Amino acid sequence: MQTANHHHYVNLAPVYGIIISVVSVVFTIIFYFTNMSGNLWTGYFGNLLMFLGVLFSVIHYNSQHHEKTSSLALFAMGFRTTMWAIVIISFFTIIMHFIASSQTDNPNFWIYLAGNVFFTNGVLGLLAAALAAMVFKKNQKSTRPQ
Repeated sequence: MQTANHHHYVNLAPVYGIIISVVSVVFTIIFYFTNMSGNLWTGYFGNLLMFLGVLFSVIHYNSQHHEKTSSLALFAMGFRTTMWAIVIISFFTIIMHFIASSQTDNPNFWIYLAGNVFFTNGVLGLLAAALAAMVFKKNQKSTRPQ
């Protein structure tokens, strides 16, 4: 009897993207209802969540594959996680904007969405993906057999 060595890997990009998004949205709601959403540090806190979440997703992906994956695959994992989180966070940010400010139209919201949600979170997510791919790849040699 021959046993097959099948590995079942969970697709971690959507899992971590959803986790990052949910935590970010929960803190955004908490900051909004405690009237702290206007403070500058709350935006930085959301960016920190994105950076650390993508970093942990790449570390988990690397350990799930027993540290035998390429740096490019690690970066791609961080990129996918970043895209998942940005799409979900922007969706909820737009919904919250229309619910919270139904009486007034705030043109600064769209600047915030483009600047903080898309650009800053995107840059920090990609930076975390690149940093994790370079640092947490223990064997820097190619994974192809010689």
